[in-house]
Amino acid sequence: MAIQKEIFSPIIQENLTKGMEAIAFIATDETNTFLNAKTVHIPASGALGGVIRGATSLPVSVTTRSDNDLTYELTDFKIPPTNVEWMEKFQLAYDKMASITKDLTGNLSQDVAKYLMSQWYYKAAGSLVATSGTTTTTNWLGGSAAGSLKHITGADVRTAAKIMDGQNVKSTDRFLLLDYEMYWQLLGDISYNAERVEVIGGLQSTVDLVYGFKVIQMPYVASVNTSDVIKVPAAADGSFTFAATDRPIGLAIQKECASFAMSPIEVLLNEKDPTYYGSIMSSIVYAGGKYRRYDGKGSVAIRATS
Repeated sequence: MAIQKEIFSPIIQENLTKGMEAIAFIATDETNTFLNAKTVHIPASGALGGVIRGATSLPVSVTTRSDNDLTYELTDFKIPPTNVEWMEKFQLAYDKMASITKDLTGNLSQDVAKYLMSQWYYKAAGSLVATSGTTTTTNWLGGSAAGSLKHITGADVRTAAKIMDGQNVKSTDRFLLLDYEMYWQLLGDISYNAERVEVIGGLQSTVDLVYGFKVIQMPYVASVNTSDVIKVPAAADGSFTFAATDRPIGLAIQKECASFAMSPIEVLLNEKDPTYYGSIMSSIVYAGGKYRRYDGKGSVAIRATS
């Protein structure tokens, strides 16, 4: 029985999509709009002159608008070649390949999501909120950065909302992405009624609404170093090397201010390879993202602070 590319390509696509519900829900998909080869070009309008009221002399001065081109590149994410031996395929057929596919695409979707969230972060004066709650010991970064950090509070979320209001960002479609520790710290601080937890589009850990934000729990969001520079996942395997001074952040995002794009998934098959006594499968997808506004408005980070 041959492994059919036409069978497993949609399986991979489906599993990747299932792992990316939050990304598609909270950010603007530019895949079919501004994608040119591997580069996404987002036109960003510049500033116009002020409105003239009560003009008494004509003609008035003519002005122009200088627009900007916000760009970002797609990067590749690969499922490494995996061998399914002939005997396994003969005995287990579709189930074996489906199991491998689900395992691999689960890791793929997590790596893509982590990378995209790191690209949505924008560092600017006045747009970084420090946590202000109870100080407790945390092992959030796998023990390498164990120490005492302040909890996130409802007041911190309120500050993030105020910053967005000051940026004249839309009050609709605002999302707050938190890792599991920050998520439960926030719910503990505001004594949120668990019966009001809402499941949206298959997302299990969402709360609606805290100061205008729909709060979504993620396995991991992002972290910054002592200079508030984002930690980007390693290119090789999506992992991180954390320092003791790195700090986790939550991301407050307005949907129209965050962008992502993704290519179709390409499945590569080498069937009946005599050197491996089986068939080898791998796949690749290109994905990328960035804050969508040239000035970075609509992206506010809440950083855990010691």
